[in-house]
Amino acid sequence: MAAVHSPPAPAPESGFFRYYGQISFISTIIANMPRKPPIVFPQEQRLLSALGERLRLARKRRKLSNAVVAQRAGISRTTLYKVEAGDAGATLGSYLRVLAVLGLEGDLNQLGADDRVGRKLQDLALEPAPNRRTATRAKTAKSSSASNDEEPT
Repeated sequence: MAAVHSPPAPAPESGFFRYYGQISFISTIIANMPRKPPIVFPQEQRLLSALGERLRLARKRRKLSNAVVAQRAGISRTTLYKVEAGDAGATLGSYLRVLAVLGLEGDLNQLGADDRVGRKLQDLALEPAPNRRTATRAKTAKSSSASNDEEPT
């Protein structure tokens, strides 16, 4: 029969260090607690739900189980369920890992690639401003000629 070795007993701590250790432990737990998911408008939620559904269908077309995709993506099955449900609380990294496992990560290059609104705003900023100097000079010339017409008697 093999002897069972137990770990050494912890050294007795003074009250201060024991209390400080508890505070440190609790603050670590609080810091690692999940944050509230962002507020998502209905239109955005529909987009996320549609993305999740497309990811679920892609997984099923490849005949991959939830467990296999979650393991390959390095996420929990619960997180995979959130991604496939379009949960806004799932991180972008989780979505990206699932896309990568399914071989669809290249599709991210299409996001924002054709930024029509941004290019239009940039083009408007690059256009030369209307020449305001001549308009200002004309007003100044009119006001000075009007004041010259009203000479004191």
